This record gives sequence, C-alpha cells and structure tokens, in this order.
Amino acid sequence: MSQLKKIIAGVLILVVLAIVAIVVIQLLRDDDANLATQAPLIPTANVSTDSPTTETSRPVTDATTINLPDGVLHFVIDPNLSSAKYVVREKLAVLPVSSDAVGETSDVFGDLFLTADGLFADQESTFQVDLRTLRSDESRRDNFLRNNTFQTSQFPFAEFVIDRVSAFPTDYIEGTEVELTIEGHLTIHGVTNQVVFELKARRQGDVLSAIADTDFNLTDFGMTPPNLRIAVSEDGVHIQIVLVANLVN
Repeated sequence: MSQLKKIIAGVLILVVLAIVAIVVIQLLRDDDANLATQAPLIPTANVSTDSPTTETSRPVTDATTINLPDGVLHFVIDPNLSSAKYVVREKLAVLPVSSDAVGETSDVFGDLFLTADGLFADQESTFQVDLRTLRSDESRRDNFLRNNTFQTSQFPFAEFVIDRVSAFPTDYIEGTEVELTIEGHLTIHGVTNQVVFELKARRQGDVLSAIADTDFNLTDFGMTPPNLRIAVSEDGVHIQIVLVANLVN
C-alpha cells in the first residue's frame, strides 16, 4: 500500500472513530425524559393528605374555611405524590447535535373545585409549582434557570388558574382513564398567557389522578432560554404535571 493510501485509510479510520465517539457521547448525554404515559394508578390504601412543612411549600387552601354548595367537590393536590417536569432541547458546545435536558420538582400544590359538569366557577381552581426546587443533572443549568431565566428570587412560583375543564363522562367507570383538556391562564416570570393542557385522568373513590401536558416558548413569558458556555437551550419547552389529589369534603 502506497504512503498516500495509508494516510487516506488512517484519516478515514479517525473520522469513523470520531463519529462513533460523538454518537456514544450523545447517547450518554441525552437525558431520558421518562414522561408518564398514563394517569397514576390509584392505590386502594388512603393517599396521604398531609402537606409538607418545608420552607419551599406553598400552603394549600384550608378546606375548613370554605363553604361550598352541595354537589361541589374540593380536591387538594398531594405534593407527596405529584410532580412537575420540563423537557427542553439543548445544544452542547462539544457536540454537533441537540439533546434533551430534563428537570423536575415534587413541589406542586393546589386546589380543584369540581362538579358533575366540570369546573365550579365560583371558586378558583389553581395549582402552583415551586420553580426554586427544579433540579436536573446539571447544577450550572439549574443555577442559570433560577437566577436568569425564571428569576426565582422575584418570581418563585408558576401558577395555573383553570378556566375550563372537560367533565368526566356521565357513564364513567371508576378507575378507568379518560382523556380531557383543561384551559386556563399560566403565570410565569410575572407574565400571564392562556395555555391548554392535554389531560389523562382517572378517579377512584376520594382520589383523583392525572397527567397534564403542554408546550410553549420561554420567550412568550419574557424569559431567556439558558445560554451557558457548555450548552445553549432552545426556546420551546414541554411541560408535564403529574397530579394526585384527595377529596376533602
């Protein structure tokens, strides 16, 4: 083999090895979004209604102070079994392709007021997510989100106020999953926009469970996507909320 052919073969081998290395690194770096595909199954045992006492907790409504008419059901979200997750595409400086970045928190709180026809209009149904406790596998990303994107020292919570929700079917069988939608106003970073969540929900006894998914752009809420030396995030973000709520009246 001539010297030129040896050089060409060596270069090709290096190129192949570089491509293989990039693919391997990409597979290792790409976070598993691990999004839920169904509403949580409801255990037969009673779900805890105790709310956590950590300093990041946002108090839920005191059910004893609310006088509700007959037929209105008040569910309180259980933060011990609920969570919020974001998935965003980002481009690492050392890789030529994008990968998923995933962050999550279990600090989800709120109250739902429902009737047989859907939402009870005279009492606000909301849920809140504590943005200060979002965690991913990269602390630098987390710090940028808290300090620059969300600015959690000024805007610690994301809040969703529900305007409309689909009703469970009149022939609903307890424990089965149904697909619904909820519409409302999401406030993040001091900016409020209308958002629609696609919902999968189930109810059994005094427990309601659901997963709610939506997509939006960070810039729609006046936020800057993370831009670090190690990675640059895209504008679009997918949100999934997992809710388990207990009937309190």
